[in-house]
Parts: sequence; C-alpha cells; structure tokens
Amino acid sequence: MLRYRGEDYLEAIYNLSADSDHAHSVDVAKILGVTKPTAFKALQKLSVQGYINKENYGSIGLTVKGRKTAEEIIRKHQAVRMLLTDVLKVSPETAEADACKIEHCISRETTKKLFEFLDNKF
Repeated sequence: MLRYRGEDYLEAIYNLSADSDHAHSVDVAKILGVTKPTAFKALQKLSVQGYINKENYGSIGLTVKGRKTAEEIIRKHQAVRMLLTDVLKVSPETAEADACKIEHCISRETTKKLFEFLDNKF
C-alpha cells in the first residue's frame, strides 16, 4: 500500500514529466521541499514497489502502475478542490492546501460518492 508521502512523490513526478515523459530526482526534491538524500530514499522505495523506473543518472519515469496511481490521486485532488471552492465557497488558496491533505485520507467509497455528487452538480 502506498503511503501519503509516496503519493506526493508520484504526483510530483507525474507533473514534472508531463512534457518530457521523465523527471529528475533533484527536481522532485525541490518541489517537495526535501533533501536529495530523502528524495533518493523515497524514490528507491517507489522503484522497488513498481511505481517508477529510476535510472542511475537521476532520470525517473512512471510505470503503468505509477501513472495510473498518479492519475487517480490527481483526479481525487481536483474533485476535492472543486467541492471546496464551488460548493462550499472556500477560497482557492485554502481549498488547494486542504485538497492536498484530504486527497490522501478519504476512502474509496467517499471518493466514489464525491465523483458522483460532482458529476450530478456540474
């Protein structure tokens, strides 16, 4: 099972690799505000778990499993942010910060219901 911080890494890699199909560990560390050794350790774990392919020179690519997981996390993030801004009228800044936290801890059942609710509202 992927932990909260691992999801943040996949999200960062996905966003960084949108244009080039790969990211670099130094950029991932910078985005997440961690040291290079901390990022290296987390990326090694994601590699062992089959979420990323990591080259020795720092290039990182998502596996099919990693891409699917990242897309699910991002979709959930967007749905939570939309609920907070469009339904609850939370400020965009607060909604973004809260969505980053909430996306990691809501259940599949709640996520499914959230998607259904938003599809019916918009």
